[in-house]
Amino acid sequence: MASKTKKLEYIREHKKSTKGKKRKAALRTKGSTKSKKALFGD
Repeated sequence: MASKTKKLEYIREHKKSTKGKKRKAALRTKGSTKSKKALFGD
């Protein structure tokens, strides 16, 4: 059985990796660069 500290460290580590998962995935697929239209208008 793992110690309470080890369990907690494991949980915190995995929480960090899952935070912002949707945002990060969206950035990977769509990118964060603004479109030409957004930057310079029509």
